[in-house]
Amino acid sequence: MGDRPVLALLDGYSLAYRAFFALPSDLRTTTGQVTNAVYGFSSMLIKLLAEHRPDGVAVAFDRGRPAERLAILPEYKANRSDSPDEFRSQIPLIYEVLEALAIPRVGVDGCEADDVIATYAALAVQAGMDTLVVTGDRDAFQLIDDHTTVLYTRRGISDTVLMDAAAITERYGVGPDRYGMLAALRGDPSDNIPGVPGVGEKTAAKLLEQFGDLDGIFANLDKVSGKKLPVILAEHETSVRNGYAVAALHRALPVPVPVEALRMGDVDPEAVRRLFATLEFRALWDRLSEQVLAVQAEQEAGSFSAEPRRLEPGGLRSWTRALPEGCAVAVLPTVESRPPTVHFAAVSLAAVGADPVTAALDDLSAEDLDGLDDLLADEGRPLLVHDGKELLHAAVSRGWQVTGIRTDTALAAYLVQPAQRTYDLESLALQYLNKHLRSTTDTAGDGQLAMAVDDGWQDRCLRAEALLGVADVLDAELAERDQGPLLTELELPLVPVLRSMEQTGIAVDLPLLEEMGDALADRLRDLRSQIYGYAGEEFSLDSPKQLQVVLFDNLGLRKTKRIKTGYTTDAAALTALVDEHPVIEPLLEYREISKLKGTYVDALPPLVHPSTGRIHAEFNQTVAVTGRLSSQHPNIQNIPIRSPQGREIRRAFVPGEGYETLLLADYGQIELRVMAHLSGDAGLLAAFRSDEDIHATTAAMVWNLPTTAVDNTLRSRIKGMTYGLAYGLSAFGLAQQLGIPPDEARELMDAYFARFPGVRDYLAGVVEQARKDGYTSTLRGRRRYLPDLVSDNRQRRDMAERMALNAPIQGTAADIIKQAMVAAHAEMQRRGMVSQLLLQVHDELVCETVPGEADELRGLLVEQMAGVVQLAVPLEVDTASGASWAAAEKH
Repeated sequence: MGDRPVLALLDGYSLAYRAFFALPSDLRTTTGQVTNAVYGFSSMLIKLLAEHRPDGVAVAFDRGRPAERLAILPEYKANRSDSPDEFRSQIPLIYEVLEALAIPRVGVDGCEADDVIATYAALAVQAGMDTLVVTGDRDAFQLIDDHTTVLYTRRGISDTVLMDAAAITERYGVGPDRYGMLAALRGDPSDNIPGVPGVGEKTAAKLLEQFGDLDGIFANLDKVSGKKLPVILAEHETSVRNGYAVAALHRALPVPVPVEALRMGDVDPEAVRRLFATLEFRALWDRLSEQVLAVQAEQEAGSFSAEPRRLEPGGLRSWTRALPEGCAVAVLPTVESRPPTVHFAAVSLAAVGADPVTAALDDLSAEDLDGLDDLLADEGRPLLVHDGKELLHAAVSRGWQVTGIRTDTALAAYLVQPAQRTYDLESLALQYLNKHLRSTTDTAGDGQLAMAVDDGWQDRCLRAEALLGVADVLDAELAERDQGPLLTELELPLVPVLRSMEQTGIAVDLPLLEEMGDALADRLRDLRSQIYGYAGEEFSLDSPKQLQVVLFDNLGLRKTKRIKTGYTTDAAALTALVDEHPVIEPLLEYREISKLKGTYVDALPPLVHPSTGRIHAEFNQTVAVTGRLSSQHPNIQNIPIRSPQGREIRRAFVPGEGYETLLLADYGQIELRVMAHLSGDAGLLAAFRSDEDIHATTAAMVWNLPTTAVDNTLRSRIKGMTYGLAYGLSAFGLAQQLGIPPDEARELMDAYFARFPGVRDYLAGVVEQARKDGYTSTLRGRRRYLPDLVSDNRQRRDMAERMALNAPIQGTAADIIKQAMVAAHAEMQRRGMVSQLLLQVHDELVCETVPGEADELRGLLVEQMAGVVQLAVPLEVDTASGASWAAAEKH
């Protein structure tokens, strides 16, 4: 094979079967779908595309029974058993992978895949192409010639060998053109071709070498050496000729697709990402996106037409003065370090009709810096940004204001595609402009320049130009979805609030954390001793494999659910074994404490900034698909609150120097109140308006009891029921959560729906509407796209339905708390308050107050949070305050 275009032809069933038997059957999704065949097939496909980069590609599949071969040899493949159900269930998933990757799937009715491949290989030669056949079927060796090679899977999914004519001759003693004859003489157990008794590969090859072909052999039996062999050959001549007729591949089938059309089409990376996320192929997605999709996009990407310029002193002021009035400007900062010590190192600018420019701020004149300050502060100048929070941090570090942000492409892309894996400018430029940007990912870690100021100036200019184009496309996308107000009235106003929270940070009591660490270390030592005593041996408590041996082999405990590496030892599975052996309880406590110590107690002190004594978490608007905020450095949202040890960690978060107390404001049952509003159920609305204990009130209504007769068990069940509905729980899920039989959970749901039929109708309606639209929507128009609502796979469809039930409720609650943050922060600034908003954790705001402002701030928070949106039921706001986050007492 030389410089001609290469067509890769894959034998679908052959490769899928190899994968199915090579990989463990416990390779499955959390929903229970076995994925070993589709995983292995996809892995081989990605490897092929990445390593061989074919110009064309197609996957052939068998279609029906090969009647012609069966007529010649009725026992053809009769030795094969039916495909296992777990294999057959994965074929539609393989089809989905191929469809998502825009790879043609080909076949001819009544014909086998290797004949389809043989036909396309012949057509490829005529079209001036070379062919690479990928298969685990040795019949394909017949196709090898100067323009066709075979990538043969010997064992599993990774042991492959590239076979050409020389390799065939060396291995089998005959060339590819006579391989089918050799198979007919030798026999092929996989296809149930009998062959000649006593004739193996060496004898068959020797016969073919001596006599040329089958006709030569049978015409010269008197010249075949030995006494028995000529007789046996004569007795099996018909069988051999039939075997050869069956083994020979057909090269002139009426294929439905021209060979020139066998190539990858346009791939929607987001659709592929969603499919791989559903299949839980995270590692495969990373390989595909990095080794295949990104490379293809870079090869196909358009180039930028602008002439980038690096500004000299005086140049920035001139550039800004030349801009037409009202002309939008793309602004990208280059910063050093993280809050609270951000350094604004360079700026890149672009505008329609002007060359993109960049400048290191240290190189600018005082007039230039004034010009940049004026540009950022000009309310009449629309600014286009990407991750505007970074620009705000950079500007504040110089004492400047940013007032004219019209759009933020990271936030806009998030609203358009909330489940996308990344919203970096490089990805958006490829996705929306088909243009390639050099990555500026910081591989040196926090506190380093993402792109060298001196070396990367051309790239920074092109990024600013790309921002112009991406912003235009996303403006149109938002307008089409009627989501412009969601960006401009909610997400963008939230950015300066989050910037302020990140800059402020929250104070931490380091001596207390050190004391906690010592106490937890002592407790872990005690627990280890208990566990080893119950187990009768020491082992690595952090090794799931060793733990499986101890629990299930040595102690003989009931085996849990099978997973890839044996049996699960997760918390839920171990909790179910608590009554079976005393080792389980200390083991669960050990795990919880070990996680708390490693994730928070030991991890928090290094995050405390030396100049402020505070932790400055980073808040993310573009991570949670439902619209909730997330955080990192550290993940504040995940600090546990249910366990005593988790609550103890919150004691370490305290008011900073000069501040008096931490003040907390929390929405009460906001998601249930949103569900009541969205459902419009009269009974549920009345229960919330009664201003009584909502769970006791609804329990009394469901069971037709006076409220005083509702005990803790009934209240707990109805509480779990109501929250379960808001989170899309099925009867089975509710049964697991409440620890009751599924039938009893179903009866509870039926009783609830009988009393609150509006909730039942709403939940059914929201799923049906989402199935029609393809997405759910919050009150403010935030969408969550759920393509699996129409999936043929029931498990995926059920999962999507649960998401559809929860997304409007959780998303609306997320929108409300964001709106409340914007309103409260603005009012605090209007009043000139010194007290500060520090954290947002789910439905709770955490502030620190200075002496004399606590009561005013408490009233402000209640007023702003309760009045930020008008629902059919009142929004309830609870407040608490104290000397630490954990010590806050309700008012």
